[in-house]
Amino acid sequence: TYYNLPMGRCISIMRDMGYTVEDYPYWVREDGAKMLGEYVMCAANLTIRPKGTVIETSLGMAIVVDTGSFAYSNSTQIDLCVAW
Repeated sequence: TYYNLPMGRCISIMRDMGYTVEDYPYWVREDGAKMLGEYVMCAANLTIRPKGTVIETSLGMAIVVDTGSFAYSNSTQIDLCVAW
């Protein structure tokens, strides 16, 4: 699934984890995917896929930066961060 929320808090947490602005700039891809470096940003169940996990998705390779309440009912769901 997809979601469009402000990503400032997630980006700040990733920066604190060592994902530098130089190596992992935040940007929005032409198709609307919110990116951290070369990866689409996504939300996942953090017990299964901790922040920083890289996974293959329908929009390309993604990095886990967030989670959501969906994780309680569907532990394998991935939410892709988009600007639409």
